[in-house]
Amino acid sequence: MQGKVFREKDLTEALIRVIKNKAGDDLCVENIRHILNQSGITREHNISAYYMLEALAPVLHALGIRRTDNYLKQALIYFIADYPVFRWSELRYRFPSDPEQEIEKVLYQLKYRPRELVIDGEQEVVWCSRWLLTHTIKKRLAARPRVGDPAFFEFLNYKPQR
Repeated sequence: MQGKVFREKDLTEALIRVIKNKAGDDLCVENIRHILNQSGITREHNISAYYMLEALAPVLHALGIRRTDNYLKQALIYFIADYPVFRWSELRYRFPSDPEQEIEKVLYQLKYRPRELVIDGEQEVVWCSRWLLTHTIKKRLAARPRVGDPAFFEFLNYKPQR
């Protein structure tokens, strides 16, 4: 277990060095996403959206970009009020840099559970109230547009130029 933590920390530090080297003073989320895509964190290498976002999160957290810190629980409650059923990628659009364990801890306190479902032909982690049926979850997700902006979807679906 400890070895995994050290590897993750080393990877995060390496990604931060690459980002600072390429971005210079222009450290905005869009530039960081683009640099990560160029560095090989893409769907082309069979990396799921979940792992792409979890590679981005510790980098943004270490750089102090878009953190909610003390307001995480309150912000999650407001997010759930707007989107009672949501994909992990949608949650990460709104909370890009908060630690995964802290987010999951609050969601479990709110009686939410993750489910791995196939949606639009892709395996995705979906969070919802633990009492909802799979059919209801898929119906609610289909009834609304996906949360995010075009730059976010470009990051998730990036394919390198050949």
